[in-house]
Amino acid sequence: MNIFNLSFGKDSMATLLLALEQGVKVDRVMYADIRFDSEISGEHPIMAEWIPTAEKILREKFGIVVDHAYSGVTFCEQFYREKTKGKHIGDKYGFPHIIGAWCNDRLKVKAIQKYVAQFKGQETTKFVGIAADEPKRWVRMQAKETGRVKYRSLLVEQNLTEQDAAAICNQYNLLSPIYGVDGIFRGGCWFCPKQCMSDLHSLWKNYPDLYGKLLAMEPDSHNTFKPDTSLAEITAKFESGYVPKRKKTIAKYKQTSIFDKE
Repeated sequence: MNIFNLSFGKDSMATLLLALEQGVKVDRVMYADIRFDSEISGEHPIMAEWIPTAEKILREKFGIVVDHAYSGVTFCEQFYREKTKGKHIGDKYGFPHIIGAWCNDRLKVKAIQKYVAQFKGQETTKFVGIAADEPKRWVRMQAKETGRVKYRSLLVEQNLTEQDAAAICNQYNLLSPIYGVDGIFRGGCWFCPKQCMSDLHSLWKNYPDLYGKLLAMEPDSHNTFKPDTSLAEITAKFESGYVPKRKKTIAKYKQTSIFDKE
C-alpha cells in the first residue's frame, strides 16, 4: 500500500503531483491535522486558509481525497492536562520544552500512529516530501525502514531540488501562497516554541490575537515559552521597536515531514 504524506508544503505536494503524472499508485493521502483548540488550526493562518482550497483542486482535478489524521487531543487540552507520572505528578504540562517537546508525540506522532494502525500487518510504502538537496533528512528517513515499512522520495530519486518542487506545484496552481510572504521562515505550528525570534515577531505583528493567546497561557505554565525568557519580556522588546534578524540564511519556509518525528 502506498501512503503519501501531504503537509501541503511544496515538497510533499510536488511528490504527490509527480506520482499522479507518472502513474505511481496512490492508495492513500494523509495529512496530520494538528489543532490549537477545537476551533483554531495549529497551522500558520495563511496555510490553514490555503489547505481547503488545495484540497478542492486535488479533488476536482485528480479525484484525490485527503485523509485528516487527528490525535484526538488539542494543544490547549494537553497544555492544561496534569501529569500522572515522573517527578512532577499533578503539574500541568504547560508549554513544550525545546528539547523533548511533548507536542511532537501527543499531537503529531499519535495522529500518525492512529491513522496507520488501520493498515496493521500490511506492507506499506510511505512517500515523503524530501528534496534532493536535503540529503541528511533522507538518510535519517531511510534509517527508519523496517521489513514491512519502506520509504520513498520521488524528488530524491529524480534528483529534484526544493526549487524544482516549487516549479512543479506552480504548474498546477498548487503552490501555497505562504511562500510569497516576507518574514516567514519556518513552516509548521504557529505556537511552536522552536520557532525563531523572527517568526515570533511576525506572529506578534500580524496575528496579535494568536500571539495574545500564548501570552495569556504563560502564567499557567511551569516554564516560559522560550528558555529563560518570558513572552512578556519578549513582547516588551517588540513594543520598543526591536526587530530580530536571522543569524543565518536558510531556504525560505522550511517545513518538516510529518514522518520526521514518527
